[in-house]
Amino acid sequence: MGKHRNYYVIGLVVSLVYLAAAELIWLPAPLKTSAGMEWIEMIDWLLMLLALPPLLWAAGAALGIVALRKAYAGQSNRSRRNKLAYVLLYILKQAVIAVSLCVAGIALFDSEKLMLILLFIGISALLVVLDMLLSEMFDWDLIGKPRFPKRTVLLWMGIAIVLALLVSPTGYNVTYPGMTLDMNRYAHVENGTAGGTINGVLVFERPAVPMDWVYGKLFPQYRFEPIPEDEPPLTESYSQVVMMKTDANSVAAAIAMEKAGIGKGVTADGVRIVAIVSGSPVEGLLQAGDVIHRLNDRAVQSLDDMTGYMGDAIKPGDTVTLSIDREGETLRIDAPTRAADDDNNRTVFGISVQTNVKLDIPRSIDYKRYLAHIGGPSHGAMLTLAIIDQLTPGGVTGGLQVAGTGTIEPDGSVGLVGGIPQKAYAVSRTDADVFFVPAASAEDARAAAPALNIVPVRTIDEVLGWLAEHGSRLQGS
Repeated sequence: MGKHRNYYVIGLVVSLVYLAAAELIWLPAPLKTSAGMEWIEMIDWLLMLLALPPLLWAAGAALGIVALRKAYAGQSNRSRRNKLAYVLLYILKQAVIAVSLCVAGIALFDSEKLMLILLFIGISALLVVLDMLLSEMFDWDLIGKPRFPKRTVLLWMGIAIVLALLVSPTGYNVTYPGMTLDMNRYAHVENGTAGGTINGVLVFERPAVPMDWVYGKLFPQYRFEPIPEDEPPLTESYSQVVMMKTDANSVAAAIAMEKAGIGKGVTADGVRIVAIVSGSPVEGLLQAGDVIHRLNDRAVQSLDDMTGYMGDAIKPGDTVTLSIDREGETLRIDAPTRAADDDNNRTVFGISVQTNVKLDIPRSIDYKRYLAHIGGPSHGAMLTLAIIDQLTPGGVTGGLQVAGTGTIEPDGSVGLVGGIPQKAYAVSRTDADVFFVPAASAEDARAAAPALNIVPVRTIDEVLGWLAEHGSRLQGS
């Protein structure tokens, strides 16, 4: 009954190879097809290869059932132990087939459900290991008591060591180079036409595993930092970065369309409550997500309006009548105030706030979803540029291969982002003619990629101005 074991082992080895490859997924990043498809897009197709290990396991289990039936049928003296072992192994192999075929189907036809695929691969692998243990214990060629599954235990010990290197937590986060993302392929504006190539750039940041220190010795720009004690769980962090990506897309679209003469862009529309400070006098009265529109019947459009009025007209301890919007319902709430912790003369509610913005996006935009682009706002500036490019006859790149990073703020400024050295290194591996970075990050970018044409910018208008001045000239030189 050894053939089915070979399929199991090959599937387990392939799974470990995939796991190691996933941690080095950035290496082929400069790869691009003649049609312009970049590596980040190819990854989505390669995910279908996740079906290979479960298909191997299903084939192994099917062969195991055939061998099991043959061995059982050939026994002339079947003990109760034999019968129980037969039933147990038969059911276990059927479970391997069912779970493995299920996950293989998801990987082949709905690979976007990556977390579900990984979960079921893990379940299938556990069933395979259990089947290997029991199959070796109940060797049908032997008569007598079950034997110790030495081969399977040794194999599993080896797999456990490799798994420890690839998935064990270390208490550190690692940041390492990512890949570029053609923003004109990522987003397509209704009735828009791409004029050039505009790349955003991603980096990977995740909890480090022991193998990352080996990778860090082999490849440049790996950075390790202790995980902060107050860092949220991975599931919460994932939700946050997905939301940040969605917000960045919306702000970029509104600003870009206004620059192209379509729509009103971004306008202030009250003050949004982000969080309630513990022990605040308004705790239980106000909620995160509430939008303040009036203070004592005085209109509030922005954070500056609110802080100005609070500083001029309201003393610590006063009660202020707020007009707020909560999930579409307008409420009036009498909110007490207190003195700020750092200044007894400054009046506060004990809340964290930001200007709420209204975004005018007259044309629809179709966004592609790449599994390697989980979230974050760092692509915002280049997405803004790409949308302007699509809405401008002839484009705005002047024939240059453009790359850049930075958030896009509601006022059109390019905000700071993390991972600048890793991003500069990733771009340096491509054929980019220019790499736009937030002004304060220019030195870090130059240190990581001295040969790259680094251009520091503060606003999206500076990006457009530089391209208008240098694009055609550099292209012709």
